[in-house]
Amino acid sequence: MSTLDQYSLLNTPHYQLRFLNTVPAQGVHALRHSATVAAASGRTRDDTLEQTIAYIIKMMTGVSQGDFLTWGIMTQADDTFVGLVQLWNFEAHEKSVEVGYEILPDWQRHGVMTEVLTSLSQFVFHDLNETRLNAVTAINNVPSRALLTRLGFDLDLDFRAITYSYPEPTELVRYFITAPLA
Repeated sequence: MSTLDQYSLLNTPHYQLRFLNTVPAQGVHALRHSATVAAASGRTRDDTLEQTIAYIIKMMTGVSQGDFLTWGIMTQADDTFVGLVQLWNFEAHEKSVEVGYEILPDWQRHGVMTEVLTSLSQFVFHDLNETRLNAVTAINNVPSRALLTRLGFDLDLDFRAITYSYPEPTELVRYFITAPLA
């Protein structure tokens, strides 16, 4: 990856994507403390603000080492924190990267991820020069699967995995979209 400073702020028509060291820790904590968001993502929830701050430090360390890119999603209108989006699992030989996202419950199903994923796809293909964007989700996460399908992602029929981070073993599916031909 090239210099990460150029990726610290990305704009969409209604949202700004900002590195986590520039978003309110309380907003990130509200997201990471949400039991419903944690359950949908297959992770444990943060009980304390200190746990969230440790998460932010871990994410920014990964960003500084070039392992991934993680942003807080902020509204352009009033600078409200609404969620997180991350690019990770960069595969140089395949020119692919994976996207993950979490949105506060009050902001879900309001078009946030439609706009963010559309802009982020363009960023991945044009700025990072990747040729494939993957998204892995639980097989039973119907809203996420519907979003990905609506945005033109295809189900990867060759991918199947089980995760044990959910309360019980959960099957995962992968969707992908490829860069438009030049």
